[in-house]
Amino acid sequence: MTDIQQPSCFVHFDKALCHGHASCIRACPTKAIRMVDKRTVSVVGQCIGCGECIRVCDAGAVSAAAAEARKFGRDHVAIALVSPVLYAQFPGVMPKDILMGLRQMGFRHTIDMSYFLEIFHYATEEFINRNRESNKAPWPLISPVCPVVVRLIAFQFPSLMPHVLPVLRPAALMAREVKQRIIPYYQESGETVALYYINPCPTKMDPNCSNPDQQPEISEIALGINDIFPELSRQVEKIKDSDAIPFDQTRFEYETCATGNASMWAMSGGEIAEMDFDRSLAVSGLEETIAYLHKIEMGLFKDIEYIEFRTCREGCLGGVLAAIDKYLAKSAVQKMVKLYGLGRRLTRENILRLYEKGHFQTEKSPAKLIELYGTKKEALSLESLQEIEKTMELLRGTDCAACGAPDCRTFAEDIARGTASLQNCLWISAHSTIKIKRKKGKSTMTVNDLMERFGLQVVAGDTGLDRQVEDGYCGDLLSEIMGNAPEGCVWLTIQGHQNIVAVAVLRNMAAIIVTGGQTPDDETLEKANQEGIPILLWPDSAYQLAGRLFAMGVGKTD
Repeated sequence: MTDIQQPSCFVHFDKALCHGHASCIRACPTKAIRMVDKRTVSVVGQCIGCGECIRVCDAGAVSAAAAEARKFGRDHVAIALVSPVLYAQFPGVMPKDILMGLRQMGFRHTIDMSYFLEIFHYATEEFINRNRESNKAPWPLISPVCPVVVRLIAFQFPSLMPHVLPVLRPAALMAREVKQRIIPYYQESGETVALYYINPCPTKMDPNCSNPDQQPEISEIALGINDIFPELSRQVEKIKDSDAIPFDQTRFEYETCATGNASMWAMSGGEIAEMDFDRSLAVSGLEETIAYLHKIEMGLFKDIEYIEFRTCREGCLGGVLAAIDKYLAKSAVQKMVKLYGLGRRLTRENILRLYEKGHFQTEKSPAKLIELYGTKKEALSLESLQEIEKTMELLRGTDCAACGAPDCRTFAEDIARGTASLQNCLWISAHSTIKIKRKKGKSTMTVNDLMERFGLQVVAGDTGLDRQVEDGYCGDLLSEIMGNAPEGCVWLTIQGHQNIVAVAVLRNMAAIIVTGGQTPDDETLEKANQEGIPILLWPDSAYQLAGRLFAMGVGKTD
């Protein structure tokens, strides 16, 4: 297997499996993926860890950059931080049996997220209640739970960062609790500790938030649910088939799952289902999330207090690293909620005391989040923007991705940044290298012959007057000219901008005749002089001159 190293820590690509279909390139919402030589894929921009490239690759060449499953706890203390999505992967199995299965796999502690979901619930409700009076944050507030959404906002909608709820998300609360209460116990005895984030998507393990205290004794590792599912399934089956009453000792309350709230969080709408306010909204799916963020940016939904966004359809149940179908998982969640019911095991008063002390407030300001996850590209100059527009006139605009960029405009931007060449466009490359076979019987002459014969005025490129004229062509649509104009032709057009010279060079034309009394601009003339492409002026219509050229033998065949 040949892997290609990427700047992204969320996904990696396997060249040996890649078919070159470019599905991943087109699917990336931040247009961060490029392909070279139809196989070599690399991340050149900001990856937000959405996993869409994994989802759309039918060859299996894209995978999450998660650790491989191994013998947990053999030479270290393994602590599992469990996403509630894991429970939904085992329809008909009690959460306690799933957690016990993890412990039999070698995990010393299995931390259930439901405890911290309740804390997040209370903190969110309190912030919203206070914000109704203070208007400290703009409406609607946006859930910080999905890291992809936060990164997407920082990258594409930075003006919306103040809308993101400034409360630590449940996974961060869970990790902090483990680091403060469990890990010190083992560090005193010199044992090595590893935190395993068991996740339904590649983004839950945030490298920018990982181990901020730089404690060498702690390793933080991301595992996909699908990575541990086979072994965990075997352990769960052993527990189900055993006649003995299961005995399991846990030291902390958050090592058990006692309500259906956690399972609810796995699906879209579960976060807001039990919150104590009415004006809320749940949106799932990457395209839908982007569409609604655009609407918020336009000033809509100000009457909504809180929006739960999940970039995966049906919420985290639809994560690319989940093990079973999202609709089967959703059915399992609904049955689990019916069995367990909804309730809270923490009291509001205790949580509010911690809230007053700022215990749940995130340390990352909107500006810091933009710095971490915003675009890393340098701003383009006005000249570069103009170059992009001129390049777009040369391209067909089909967004085929054959050049290795997701669309024509991104390709034009790559050219402006100096990371791509116009010849990377297969359509332009093919048409600029085809040699037109000449047929016998055509009259040949030089550009100078035409100038003298028809009294044409030379305004640029007089060093190329000795070019051989082998054909003629009329037209003004640049993409059509690129596809059909023969090499060695004299081109009749009313266009006068700089791109006509670029087209003439690419098509290896003999000369450009600007008709209808039009005059090219100074930049065009300067470019023509540099390239040695003659530009001549004709005061009347192209129709009249074309007829005369044809009668003279230009373009005729026997």
